[in-house]
Amino acid sequence: MGEKPLTTEELRQMAGQPVWCPDEEAYGIVMCDKIGQWAGIPFLHGVWYGNDDGVGVEFNHNIIGRKLKCYRVISEKETAKLPEEKVDGFGDSRMVCPNCGQAAIANLYRKCREIYPYCPWCGQKLQEVQDETEKENQQAE
Repeated sequence: MGEKPLTTEELRQMAGQPVWCPDEEAYGIVMCDKIGQWAGIPFLHGVWYGNDDGVGVEFNHNIIGRKLKCYRVISEKETAKLPEEKVDGFGDSRMVCPNCGQAAIANLYRKCREIYPYCPWCGQKLQEVQDETEKENQQAE
C-alpha cells in the first residue's frame, strides 16, 4: 500500500471517518466512545461481504485488541476542485459544483458571493474562485 498504518492516537482522532482494513478485507468507520468501559478505544465498524451474493455481516472490532492495521481513505470529494462556469439557455453564466452540477454553492449574503468551502448538495470540497479585480490587486502588491 506504500503508506504506514494509522497509529492508535490517529485512530482516536479519526472517529466517524472511513478507513481500509486489509486484515478484514473491508472498509469501515472508526468509532471511539468518550465515556464508559470502551472510552478512548478505537473500534472498526463495517460490513464484511464474503461472496458475491450480496449478503453481508456487520461487525464492530476492537482495533487495538485484534491488532488490526487500518489505513486512511482519501475521498475524491476531499480533493478541492474549482467550480465550473455554466451558461444556461438564456445566456446567463453561473458557477456550479464540478461534481453534482448544483448552482447553490455561493453564499449570497457575503461580499462577492463567497463560494462555500464544500458543496452543500454533495459535499465536494471547492476551491476559492478569484475574480479578475482580485487577481489584478494581488499582482499589483
